[in-house]
Amino acid sequence: MVHFILLFISILLTVFVQIKLKDISIEYAGNILKALFFIDIYIVLFLYAVALVAWFYAASKIEFTVLIPFNSLTIVLGGVAGVLIFSESFDTTKFLAYTLIISGVFLLFIHSNINS
Repeated sequence: MVHFILLFISILLTVFVQIKLKDISIEYAGNILKALFFIDIYIVLFLYAVALVAWFYAASKIEFTVLIPFNSLTIVLGGVAGVLIFSESFDTTKFLAYTLIISGVFLLFIHSNINS
């Protein structure tokens, strides 16, 4: 179970990093060279490295066929962030897509815990 917690932490950190990278890209108008002169980008890269370490450990304990679909939760959480933070649109198609992703990941989680 610890490995799934670490995987979820990795996913949350990855989504946070993606949100911050979006903020930084807006702030610096997509100019990565400008952003390199400010601490924000390095904090984000450090957090990305932490997410990688958590994912790496989780990957050593979780079957690949379960691990990779779990990463699709970044799509769902990123979509929620897009709506809540960036005021992006949310429609029936996105709702159905996110629901299918969550359902699939949930089924894989239940199946992997039953078989382990």
